[in-house]
Amino acid sequence: MDFDDDAVVPWTVVRASHALSRVFTAELAAVGLKPHLFGILATLHRNPGMSSADLARQVRVTPQSMGSLLRGLSADGLVEHPEPRRGQPLSLRLTAAGEELLGRAWPVIARMNQPEALGLTATEARQLNSLLHRVLAATD
Repeated sequence: MDFDDDAVVPWTVVRASHALSRVFTAELAAVGLKPHLFGILATLHRNPGMSSADLARQVRVTPQSMGSLLRGLSADGLVEHPEPRRGQPLSLRLTAAGEELLGRAWPVIARMNQPEALGLTATEARQLNSLLHRVLAATD
């Protein structure tokens, strides 16, 4: 059998993910963030008041894992959530400290998101992002 592993799209995505994850992790560490925490803060910034369950779906973790992550973020003063009323979903928001930390992360993210940092042209970067979003939607 002749296999060309370079032609296997999921394997290429996994390898690219590992490579970008190493860089992303190192760069975000400089501002005191981990990638999954950046995702949570950025998602809450874009969608204040969202529920814990919706947030878990957006950042692709289990509701149980999200509960643990939110307890840590809340203890660190980065996320707040008023006590839900019976039958009401948990409504999450960034605190001023959470917004400030996210603000410190944006220049790092912007630098890493430059097409040339990814070895792409601007058109290729937009196309890749669009295609990856389609893959995310197809794998929900």
